[in-house]
Amino acid sequence: MSRRLVLVGCGGMGRRHLRAYRTLLDYEPGRFELAALVDPAIERAEFVAGEAEDLLGVRPPCFATLEMALESTDDLQVADVVTVASAHLPIVRTATEAGMHVLCEKPMAPTVLACKEMLAASVRHGRLLSIAENYRRDPVARLMRALIDASVIGDVRSLLDYSLSGGRSAIAGGWQYKRSQGGPLLEMGVHNADLQMYMGGSIEYVYGQVRLREPQRDFRGAHVKPFHEHYSETYPDSQEADAPDVLMATLEYASGAVGQWVCDMAAQGPGLQRFSVVGSSGQIDLPGVRSGRPLGVFLGTSPEPCTDDEVLALVPDFRLDDRTAKFFGGERLATYGDAGEGVGGSADLKLIAMELAELLDAIDGEGVLEVDAATGLTAVALVMAVHESSESRQVVQLSDVRDGSLSVFQDAANRDLGLEV
Repeated sequence: MSRRLVLVGCGGMGRRHLRAYRTLLDYEPGRFELAALVDPAIERAEFVAGEAEDLLGVRPPCFATLEMALESTDDLQVADVVTVASAHLPIVRTATEAGMHVLCEKPMAPTVLACKEMLAASVRHGRLLSIAENYRRDPVARLMRALIDASVIGDVRSLLDYSLSGGRSAIAGGWQYKRSQGGPLLEMGVHNADLQMYMGGSIEYVYGQVRLREPQRDFRGAHVKPFHEHYSETYPDSQEADAPDVLMATLEYASGAVGQWVCDMAAQGPGLQRFSVVGSSGQIDLPGVRSGRPLGVFLGTSPEPCTDDEVLALVPDFRLDDRTAKFFGGERLATYGDAGEGVGGSADLKLIAMELAELLDAIDGEGVLEVDAATGLTAVALVMAVHESSESRQVVQLSDVRDGSLSVFQDAANRDLGLEV
């Protein structure tokens, strides 16, 4: 059944989702109709409407608010929410009250309390709320999870996640550096948080520190993220930042494994990216998602990685789901081609398309949401648990942050969102 969809948010990420719509319709024609566009800067919506006409053959009407779209557009059934994080809660409330199912970009919200309110709204109105988390959906990440589940590297003992980059440069519109929006560690780190739990299982205890190292972020001369170039002329030369940009944490998993997480978004130099799971009989390195590059799988103490064929032979029952296999060209993949250049590349757009397709399936009663509101909330809680640990200088239980009983660091943002603390 074709569903009528409204895209809420026409900035760089909205443009990216629009191209993913084209990808989904190429593979699954007729799944949905783009019926309306919403952005408070109406000129942005009009610009994206022109792109939609080129890509999809239809120019949707444009509105400044979701309420205006609902008043003027018949039978809106699905909202794709691609706005600043602080806007997610009021938009999801409006959408679910109007009877729409929602795909919401990550992070789900700037605080756990806001996430809980979004979850409550979806439950109250009986609507589905899916969080657009794409890293785990990459075929190479699926293979890594299959290897872990098959105990190819034995019992998981440690998980290492290191990400160093950024310097003083700002990215996109700059809102990510504001505490009221959750900060850059949430904006980027929520991907890592979800992947850490997807690969390692549930986390019980967190100890960490966060710091603000670059209180001023420079746009001048900075690399512009794909799809944001159309808006970059509106960016200031620089912007003040008030949210931490460096995170270092130790994570204790329910299984007894230990994780080490370093996310430095103010790092000078060439940077560093590493995601490794170490077990009692081997190690797996994830080379990054949306690249098509193969895993590094090391058995025992061998310094030589297994070949792709050897890796697949270790998990003879591994199969990608039908949609992923169709989109990426095979059901047993150790690598894939035609990935493109990261954000906005072919692999990136396929993963976003698959997020929307999964929600459409679930609406039709043909599947369940993998990253539902509860899962999205938990990823936000893990990032915020590091902030709460830093604030209290104590080890914290993730469950205390997830259920909202510990929110000292987040309370300023909660007040900005109009939430009682």
